[in-house]
Amino acid sequence: MPRRCMSVLGALGLLLIAATAWAGGPVQTLVLKEGQVFQVTLAANHTTGYKWMLAKMPDAKVVKLVNSEYVPAKPQAPDGKAPVGAGGQEVWAFQAVGPGRAMIVLNYARPWEKDKKPAKSRSLEVEVR
Repeated sequence: MPRRCMSVLGALGLLLIAATAWAGGPVQTLVLKEGQVFQVTLAANHTTGYKWMLAKMPDAKVVKLVNSEYVPAKPQAPDGKAPVGAGGQEVWAFQAVGPGRAMIVLNYARPWEKDKKPAKSRSLEVEVR
């Protein structure tokens, strides 16, 4: 199997592991090697004002945030536009930096509602070996 295909399959495996860990159950641990990049995809709807936000930055010696982006739902209407109020997904990419453990905690909330509890929260422990 070509090296590029193996990388893609490896990345998909990490995505599946991360998706399972974020199902809302108990905190699970994602074990990675130094340098590995993984993504977490969460359903979101920015039209409501809610967005996923890091509760705090994870330990930078262990894992770092590479990128985050909102991907709106694909248009399904005959005119090629997404329906009003349609949601999408937030994709968060992280990289394992060095050995240790770090927690990634994301809260789904409206940024201006500082004193209100988040609508949802997801936690993932990352262990880098």
